Formats: sequence, structure tokens, C-alpha cells
Amino acid sequence: MEVRVQLKVCEGCGCLWYRTHTQRSVYCRECDLKLRPFPSPESRKLRGRPSTKLLSRVWAVAEAAGGAQ
Repeated sequence: MEVRVQLKVCEGCGCLWYRTHTQRSVYCRECDLKLRPFPSPESRKLRGRPSTKLLSRVWAVAEAAGGAQ
């Protein structure tokens, strides 16, 4: 049986560790356990197109605040 591994540097503590070619983690086992309660970078990304503010809304807010003349 052949197992392909990659030598990686942990982004948490800087130690060297082996990662299998199918694994996507960037942390060693110890840092992965420490950081498990926090959200993953993939889950924090916003999906879809970024919303654009309409210029009329911006002017309406400015006018209501007394800044637009």
C-alpha cells in the first residue's frame, strides 16, 4: 500500500508535520484541536455577488442627516 504525504509547516505554531495528499488542513494535530471551536476560513467567506449601495440611498441618508445641499 502506498501513502503519499506532504511535508507542511503548521500555520498555528510553525512546526513541521506530514499531511496526506487528500487532507486540506493547514494546522498540525495539536493546533487543530486548539482552534476547533473557532469558525473555519471557508465558513466565513461570503458567497455570491457583493451587494452594492445605491447612490440614491446614500444621498437620502446624507440629506436626512442634513449634510446634502
